[in-house]
Amino acid sequence: MKFSIKREDIIPILTEFTNILKENPIKPIISGLQIKAEKGMIILVGTNLDIDLVRQLPAEVIEEGSVILKPALLLEYIKLLEEEELMFTLNDGYLTVHQAEFSILQEESFPSIVPTSPVVLLNLQGGELVKMLDKAKFAASLSNDNIQINCVRMIFKQDELNLVSTDSYRLLYLKADTKCFVEKEISVPLETVNILCKLLKDYEKEIIIGFSEEFLIVTWENAYFSSKTISMPFPDFRMILNNASFDKVMEFNRDELKSALKRVITVAKTSVDAKYGAIFTFKGKIALLNAFSGRAKINQKVNMIKDGEDFKASLNCKFIVDYIDNISKNPVIKGTNASSMFEITEEGDQNYRYILMPLALR
Repeated sequence: MKFSIKREDIIPILTEFTNILKENPIKPIISGLQIKAEKGMIILVGTNLDIDLVRQLPAEVIEEGSVILKPALLLEYIKLLEEEELMFTLNDGYLTVHQAEFSILQEESFPSIVPTSPVVLLNLQGGELVKMLDKAKFAASLSNDNIQINCVRMIFKQDELNLVSTDSYRLLYLKADTKCFVEKEISVPLETVNILCKLLKDYEKEIIIGFSEEFLIVTWENAYFSSKTISMPFPDFRMILNNASFDKVMEFNRDELKSALKRVITVAKTSVDAKYGAIFTFKGKIALLNAFSGRAKINQKVNMIKDGEDFKASLNCKFIVDYIDNISKNPVIKGTNASSMFEITEEGDQNYRYILMPLALR
């Protein structure tokens, strides 16, 4: 195998694969990247058995062939080179690249990755998908032990796409107006969501989202991405959203509330009773935020516009900041009492809803 390729073309592609391929002591071969040189192109294939990625790049192929090697060291080396064109040569069990030789892996046990034609769900700009996923994923459970909520639920409807996530303490709902070709609900693992966000972060062209059996399939220019989905049932979030009813509404200046919350977090993050918890006293036109730990205590006052009676509750400050970081207008907090759920929305927008459970009021 022998081919020549532009350095600036292969660096970002190798970087993509390092996001997917990790060391696997049980099946070491899947930590490797397969590079196949064919007529006028190279095809790069990687899998971690849950996620597959296939990429094509134009190249000057002198001799066809294939090789499997771990990409991280190769990428690190290529980044340090100055040459615009790089020659890759397979010789005596090593891949030679500009005076360096890289050991290869045996190909016999490498999984066969065959791209399939999906049922198309939606076409949209890659960057737009990333924006939506970024706004939805932060409320998903981080625990792999709770698989059914370690994900983002994607709900494809005729004229809208809904994204939902929860960790059982909070629930995030996002509605986007867009035309879908097929109605379908899919739970996409959080790992898959994070990788897709990295791959498509700066991609402004159109992508195609589809499915085949239990797989989510995303394709874009010279790229095929496939991921297993979660078959376990997602919690019934619709009942929570439909039953949300509140008699107290508080609107805050976004930046003022965020600054106060971040100051409170410096103390609340070390609290033994409730990490990141603070007591919110909503009184008149002022919200008083109190937090304490064994080493410090803090009080912060924040202006607000309130509709409803005065009351107090204990809330997770970090959870609130997570939502505020994803909006640009004023946050509106709705509640009823210290033991019932709260809802946060962005001023004038009911398509981005955030449900919070309060902490025990001490």
